Amino acid sequence: MLVDDDPHIVKALTEHIDWPSLGLSIAGTASNGLDALELFHRMHPDLVMTDVYLPGMTGLEITQALRRDHPHLPIIILSGYDEFENARAAMRWGVNHFLLKPAEVEEIESVLREVLLEQDVRERHERLERTYKQEVGRVLPYLRKQFLHELLTTRYQPEELPEERMEYIGIHMSSQARAISLQLNRPAFLTRMKERDWQLLRYGAADIIQETVKEQSEHMANGQVEIVDYSDQVFVLLLLGDRDYLEEILPLVERMIDQIFTYLKIEVSAGIGRSKSHPCEVIDSYLESREAVETAEFKGGSRIYLYEASADTGPSATDYSLLLRQWNEAWVDIRPDQAEEVWHHIRLLLKEGNCVGIQDIQVVAVSLFDTLIHSWNRLHPMLTPPLVMSDFLREIQSKYALHDLVNWMDRIICNWLEQIRKEMGEKKSNKLIEQVKQYVELHYAEEISFEAIAKGLFVHPKYLSQLFKRVTGENFVSYLNGYRIQRAMELLQSGHYMVYEVSEMTGFRNATYFSQVFKMLTGKSPSEVG
Repeated sequence: MLVDDDPHIVKALTEHIDWPSLGLSIAGTASNGLDALELFHRMHPDLVMTDVYLPGMTGLEITQALRRDHPHLPIIILSGYDEFENARAAMRWGVNHFLLKPAEVEEIESVLREVLLEQDVRERHERLERTYKQEVGRVLPYLRKQFLHELLTTRYQPEELPEERMEYIGIHMSSQARAISLQLNRPAFLTRMKERDWQLLRYGAADIIQETVKEQSEHMANGQVEIVDYSDQVFVLLLLGDRDYLEEILPLVERMIDQIFTYLKIEVSAGIGRSKSHPCEVIDSYLESREAVETAEFKGGSRIYLYEASADTGPSATDYSLLLRQWNEAWVDIRPDQAEEVWHHIRLLLKEGNCVGIQDIQVVAVSLFDTLIHSWNRLHPMLTPPLVMSDFLREIQSKYALHDLVNWMDRIICNWLEQIRKEMGEKKSNKLIEQVKQYVELHYAEEISFEAIAKGLFVHPKYLSQLFKRVTGENFVSYLNGYRIQRAMELLQSGHYMVYEVSEMTGFRNATYFSQVFKMLTGKSPSEVG
């Protein structure tokens, strides 16, 4: 929108500025301030160029009025008076540029380009900020869930849990932390054939737990109760706060147990670990809570069991029972990192000689290997595992020394983990290559940039190029040309298109080059096929 009371200035700006080359057109013109405001509200232009001295109200007053509702609107002052106060007022009200008449056409066009560039940069920044906020909103719940799960499975050092990281995902740094395991005792009548029924009941139990925690959280000003969906039958409550909230939480857990049994007929056993002085020690409280809940197998379900400090005087079969369960859960979900951590814990206990004899260690080893076999058979039902159970049992009988047996198991498990990680990595690599191929199928008729594809997949072009050649056996250009020629062959054989048309339809912008590539790959010229 142009605002000036001199019609000659308006005419000169209209006729001599190359508006189309700037991507602009004149929405309207006004010769006084009041008409300018009325025109602006009617036309909503993207940019305003105004004189300072106008009938009705000045250009600076127009700027002040527009800035209240449109803080980012680009405004350019074009004035015939070189007055410092006007320039200072213009800057105060956020005018983008202050030009003095008479201004050269090149100078005006240069200023317009600069203002448009500034506007484009600002809009890009706003889009990025909106996208960032949207992505953070989607990612934070996942990061929070993952972090809480890691607290139960990873032994952090205090310096690895800075307050900034925890607050970023919505968890306050606390001086007291305690874990409570809620074990759902799956009814025997719900067999694997009725998995859907069990999942519906489990969902109902999760809903009861969440609603109960939500009610209690309102009364804990300086504390948090976090729910971790740990496994198919286990939920974990994490109590974090400036003090130990056990007295407040016990009635809460009792109510959960009663309601889940009343409404769903599922027995729930709760194990409560000891209070710890830092969130990095939550893993210890969690392990204690799992050991406490194991008592339910002997004393009955639907009860709360506190971890007994005396149970910590020395390792027992229960220590391995808990770890073996975690080992099994890790392989059910194919989480090699968690499985490796559990094995490191077991290996440490074994090396310390925390078994009555070599037979006890062999029992633990067989349990570990049995889980590996079941996992392999589930993933690769038609393939023979790297080591079959019969060979394992025969070999284990020859290990008479603790050191030999533990090191032998370590080699087996490490090799197994390496194989699984390799397979998982190959699946990821193959997925990347499939995405590249899908992009070619959709865009082969266009100009394709391999760097742009790599950027879209968030990988380095050099890595993607090497990966593509390793997986497909050819480089990307060869593959792209081969695919284009294959489609060109189909189009030519249809008889509906000329050679130069097929060249453009398949992404070759040069018909001569198209013919050369076609003959090189097919042994024939395009005209021979058509």
